[in-house]
Amino acid sequence: MENVLFAIAVAGYFVVGFAWPTLRLWRRHAVWPIVFDRESAPAQRLLGFLTGALLVGLLALGILHLALGRDALGVWGLRPAVRGVGWLVLLSGAVLTVVAQRQMGTSWRVGIDDRPTDLVTSGLFRHVRNPIFTGLLLFVAGVVILSAAWWNIAALILTAAGLRVQVAFEENHLIALHGDSYLAYAAGAGRFVPFLGRLCATGPSRNRASGLH
Repeated sequence: MENVLFAIAVAGYFVVGFAWPTLRLWRRHAVWPIVFDRESAPAQRLLGFLTGALLVGLLALGILHLALGRDALGVWGLRPAVRGVGWLVLLSGAVLTVVAQRQMGTSWRVGIDDRPTDLVTSGLFRHVRNPIFTGLLLFVAGVVILSAAWWNIAALILTAAGLRVQVAFEENHLIALHGDSYLAYAAGAGRFVPFLGRLCATGPSRNRASGLH
């Protein structure tokens, strides 16, 4: 039964967290939010490929759990209490992702868009600049707990590293786009969690992305 629930959770995250918001934004505003292909920078294209690989990998893992079961996959047997924590982390990440996407509205993008977008600073974004990424990390962490194996742990580490690199690109983009407005906001809101990873709001705008509290 848990394998079925796991597969449903992973597929549901893909649909509700990415596929449906993409189609909704396209149908209502004629904006396609997946924009890695609009970037000429090789690093952005690589990160876009890795993002797609992560989502496909999660779907494949859910299918394998459903078709073969946990034991056949060789995942580590963890206590029920630990798996309960995994479900809590997974569901918290899913909820955080969906809520943050809704609050971001028409500014939601997967990648850096060369078209201007509004700066969102309300709701979850009042305290955290990247709550969607935080939600994704929590979801993947929950997957790792529920399907504990060395390859899933490696995927979590690579996901965290890739998101940190992507955020660095996005911070430079937002500084160039919104200038002092973004810097004033980033001086009070954390990068992935409240208070941590805030940017300094002093000195020339182009140099401020590297100044962390």
